Amino acid sequence: MKTILVDPSRCLQCSNCWVACKDEHSVNDWSPIAAPATDDQWWIQVDETEVASGAQMKLHRVPIMCQHCENASCIKACPNNAIYRRDDGIVIIDPTKCKGSGKCMEACPYDRIFFNAERKIAQKCTMCAHLLDAGWEMPRCVRACPNDALTFVDSDELTDENMYAPLEHLHEEYGTKPQVAYVRLPVPFVAGELASSDEAVCVEGAQVTVVNQVTGATYEGYSGTFGDFHVDVKKPGFYKVTFAKDGYKRKTISDVDLRQSLSLDVVKLWQTTE
Repeated sequence: MKTILVDPSRCLQCSNCWVACKDEHSVNDWSPIAAPATDDQWWIQVDETEVASGAQMKLHRVPIMCQHCENASCIKACPNNAIYRRDDGIVIIDPTKCKGSGKCMEACPYDRIFFNAERKIAQKCTMCAHLLDAGWEMPRCVRACPNDALTFVDSDELTDENMYAPLEHLHEEYGTKPQVAYVRLPVPFVAGELASSDEAVCVEGAQVTVVNQVTGATYEGYSGTFGDFHVDVKKPGFYKVTFAKDGYKRKTISDVDLRQSLSLDVVKLWQTTE
């Protein structure tokens, strides 16, 4: 069984994936796999979010498509048995059977099913099943990606031993068992710059300890040459951030809201001789 592996850290927002998808599906009729899609549909889309601010601002990019779930809620919700999961794991909405009830759209927790008002049917990514059936080695979006943000891999090879980063899935808490896999999904971070109290000196080599105030999960990092620091956390929440370096007074900031990434801008440390 094959699936798409997504590495958002490699995404350049070049738009090649969705352009290729549009080229393949906007005009062509691949029934019973897929009927032509309308212009307002984006079967694959790069979710781009600006996080933090100032010099620490980053763009988090995550390509998202139908997750082709093993426990697909859309299949259960369809009243016309128009949605099915193939032996290769690809979930298909049969355009010849769909009656446009919209129940699948309501059921999809990833919001990746679209309504075709012209044909009055629901539509979504098919992982280019028609091309795979014709002998293609990968879907169009994967073939168009220039930086391996999308790759087409054997599901059996997605093990911790074979991966260069921990394997993840979008919103595993939904219980849908997505087939599409991810590595290096963006996580919240705290960043900023450390300086002396008069801002005359950048504080290099200070230890930065970030502790979740509920779970106690701890993450650490060090400030760089220009006093800059950046510490990722795995789970959103409220954290306590402590800065420590010989020659400076220890400083702790509590109730740091890392439900989203945050820049603390310039954090001042007082020398112990002051």
